[in-house]
Amino acid sequence: MSNILKRTIFQRNFRKFNQRRITQNIQTRIIRCFNDDASSSQLTEGEKYLYDKLHSKFQPTKLQVEDISGGCGSMYAIEISSKAFKGLSVIKQHRLVNDLLQDDIKKMHGVRLKTSAD
Repeated sequence: MSNILKRTIFQRNFRKFNQRRITQNIQTRIIRCFNDDASSSQLTEGEKYLYDKLHSKFQPTKLQVEDISGGCGSMYAIEISSKAFKGLSVIKQHRLVNDLLQDDIKKMHGVRLKTSAD
């Protein structure tokens, strides 16, 4: 089999794999949008840990934690809205969350954070 044919087959299979993965990721996000319950079986272990930690500290009215690293737990997207942030700048809101998750963030590749006050 020629190298060109091997590369073409590989590229076709890789595209199919990526399409399937993207579709599953979108389906998971849709489910999480409609189900904002931390006890849900939809949350991974890392997501639940961060969710519980943030929920106990800030008592948020809105909290979403999502592993955006593909399931390995190295990067999370966090969206939190709480009365504890009232009157604080966005930078100070982020500092509160970062201070709480300081030890956890050291183990991660990154965190995408969105905060707002009620």
